[in-house]
Amino acid sequence: ANDVAMIQKADVGVGISGNEGLQAANSADFAIGQFRFLERLLFVHGAWNYSRISKVILYSFYKNITLYIIELWFAIYNYWSGQVLYERWTIGMYNIFFTSAPPVALGLFDRTCTAETREKYPSLYKASQSSEMFNHKQFWKWIAISLFHSILLFWLPMFAMKHSVIWENGRTDGYLVLGNTVYTLVVITTCLKAGIEMDAWTWFSHGSIWGSIALWFFFLIVYSNLWPHLPLAANMAGMINLLVWSPIFWSCLFLVPVITLLFDVCARAFMTTVHTSETDKIRIAEITQREVANYVDGCRIPTESSSLLRNMRNTFSKSKKRQQEQEDMEMNARRGFAFSQEEGGAISQTDYIRSYDTRSRSQQRITPVSSMVSVHNL
Repeated sequence: ANDVAMIQKADVGVGISGNEGLQAANSADFAIGQFRFLERLLFVHGAWNYSRISKVILYSFYKNITLYIIELWFAIYNYWSGQVLYERWTIGMYNIFFTSAPPVALGLFDRTCTAETREKYPSLYKASQSSEMFNHKQFWKWIAISLFHSILLFWLPMFAMKHSVIWENGRTDGYLVLGNTVYTLVVITTCLKAGIEMDAWTWFSHGSIWGSIALWFFFLIVYSNLWPHLPLAANMAGMINLLVWSPIFWSCLFLVPVITLLFDVCARAFMTTVHTSETDKIRIAEITQREVANYVDGCRIPTESSSLLRNMRNTFSKSKKRQQEQEDMEMNARRGFAFSQEEGGAISQTDYIRSYDTRSRSQQRITPVSSMVSVHNL
């Protein structure tokens, strides 16, 4: 009963299912079969889960603030009338389709170091204990990044289309041309931002990023051709043609995401090369297939002489241990008992001696019976 109360009170409860019952395991967040599994649960899965959850939470704030704060910048030009920059259906599909896969990739497949490395070097767990990845500083840093990105993603296309765009058929741009251009840039930038934050790239990671971008263009093509076949999206009719035939759209498509994410890439490179954490050092060592122990804080980098001395010490220690085992075996073989036995007893002297097997280290023990053996006083 005490275990159940403590487990339910803890932030993360771990129960061990054993002979005492399953009451604690049923009340816990995680249940393990043996106590030794706690090491892998904390140092491997606990550290991975902390990193993944931190990135998913911060990234979710980032991608939503980046999209919706642009409406605030657009309100400056529409005289705070409440006019929406984006097409209304695309706003609802932003979190459902176009940016839903990158958080899943971050939350399921991202990892900083391999499981073997984390089990071998428990000091990597210090980053989780000190809350290095999720704290007030990290939260406001992501908020500032989202505001900075929203400014670039809105005003760069806004200045590019300042003098309007005219097509050969006489059509001119409107707020939806600007809105779909900005929306396209937001989807591309937020998906690539998730890729920058990933420490492990898998096939699902690539599919979530490039697939989300491709899904938006596929949706835009289909959605722009619904009218007049279906009474839907009349204001988006022919929108894909207006965009792809505009040189300004293609210029913004290639330049704006690069300019927006340039600061993030430089900051990530600076933190990885100059202010490198222990986790980044080991991650780089794993990628370059170098000795991980050289990059663990507190571990001395072995030289050639120290490695040779360590190998010699291990060799002599193994030889000494083998010699000691052989001496113990010989001692056990020479060990015996001095006794006298009456002639013609229930157990003959020959049978009694042969019951002691000198070939085995664990000797057979025979319980003497007082009625069968009598010890003579010397």
